[in-house]
Amino acid sequence: MNVIGILATLVIAVASPGDQPPASTAEDLVGAIETVMEKAIAKAEPSVVAIHRFKASGGETTGAVRGRRPTRIREGFAPFGQRVIEIPDSGDMISFDFGSGVVVGDHGEILTTFHVVKGASRLLVRAADRQEFDAEIVAGDPRSDLAIIAPTPVDGMPVPKLKPIVLGDAAKLRKGAFLLALGNAFNAARDGKPSASWGILSNVARRLDPELGEMNFPRRALTLPNYPTLLQLDSKLNLGMSGGAVVNLRGELVGITTSAASPLGFDAMAGYAIPMDKLGRRAVEILKDGREIEYGMLGIRADTHYTNRVGDVQPNSPAALGQLLVGDEIIKVGDEPVTDFDSLILAINAYSPGEEAKLKIRRGEETLDRTVILAKFPVDGEVIATNRPKPWRGIRVDYASALGLRTSSPLLLDAPPLAVAVVEVEPGSPAAAAGVKKGQLIRQVEGKPVENPRRFAAVVAGLEGPVTLETEQGPIVVK
Repeated sequence: MNVIGILATLVIAVASPGDQPPASTAEDLVGAIETVMEKAIAKAEPSVVAIHRFKASGGETTGAVRGRRPTRIREGFAPFGQRVIEIPDSGDMISFDFGSGVVVGDHGEILTTFHVVKGASRLLVRAADRQEFDAEIVAGDPRSDLAIIAPTPVDGMPVPKLKPIVLGDAAKLRKGAFLLALGNAFNAARDGKPSASWGILSNVARRLDPELGEMNFPRRALTLPNYPTLLQLDSKLNLGMSGGAVVNLRGELVGITTSAASPLGFDAMAGYAIPMDKLGRRAVEILKDGREIEYGMLGIRADTHYTNRVGDVQPNSPAALGQLLVGDEIIKVGDEPVTDFDSLILAINAYSPGEEAKLKIRRGEETLDRTVILAKFPVDGEVIATNRPKPWRGIRVDYASALGLRTSSPLLLDAPPLAVAVVEVEPGSPAAAAGVKKGQLIRQVEGKPVENPRRFAAVVAGLEGPVTLETEQGPIVVK
């Protein structure tokens, strides 16, 4: 009998006292449930690790990134017994904090939440069999709040033996499903053994409301957890569980624990997890490869009720070029039905910039099809990617729409011109010598339009000698 059958039998027994089975049979049923949970925990827990973040006081830049020079650190104690870390080179003192992670790759890649590792000058990981090692960030995305870290290679030291977890599919979960959460609750996993809790899936596709500032505008751009994507669990996730594993009764990873209860103080006994659905699994694969997660952008504003109706269209945006009009009702993106603005954002974000998205819209009594080539949604915060395209003569470019949020609303950008934006200029490079600055827009290269990074790479490939870049500030010659 499967788990569902066992649970059904138990429910019938409790609901019909006159027909209850003997006590020994009831005990056998409960014992069978316990056995299933024990096996699921035993299967998953070798893949769950404890992560300890050392962070320089006042420092927001993340230093524990692959390819960056690590900081030498030693532990100490401050007055009143607070545990701190001292960085000898600077003398700064930092506080001690911790979280969880889950091994998801054959080369020791560990999935965790971005806020667990953000700003770290060093990451110390404790894993199964009392293994302890330093780790470095491979990639991190503040919008999805996901990051991948991996053991830092050390000459003469063996590679940690880590067991990747089996990935499940959160899209198959339904309310009432039994789930287990494993992680470094209250920093108790210093021995490499995670704590476990269990409960049911209270709801799917829940959202966390952002903290609001003046005029009811969010204080920062909305992240994906602020859209209805989260799994809500009825088990409380204690301090340190962020980045831990949520597994089904087969021991498969179906979610990564994030905020413990609502930041606004509601749902005190609830926990939330980022689902390992199609979107989550795609994010994991991109981050494991060290690449940036890029989100498609349509370029519209929602109407006042945040429905799927277009409230405004940006000039020069994919929506404008695709001939969308104010008042159009977007009812489908590809094969995904759209019912409100949240579902529209999620459907568009499933595409990468530069991809075609087929829209079905309702305009009055007509149903129309439109195809748009998406721009790039700007991610607010530090994006970490260690696998990036090589720069051209010292510059890296991106979509102009990725320059950043420029209005009070996080859902609408100023009209991006048909150009690429300079997002990095290497010191001492030919581009730096020519006066190219970060934030400049390049419209043409040698008279050829460059409306996106792919087009820019194709145009500059093979060019030799001086090259003229047409920018919004005039021509610049890069030698």
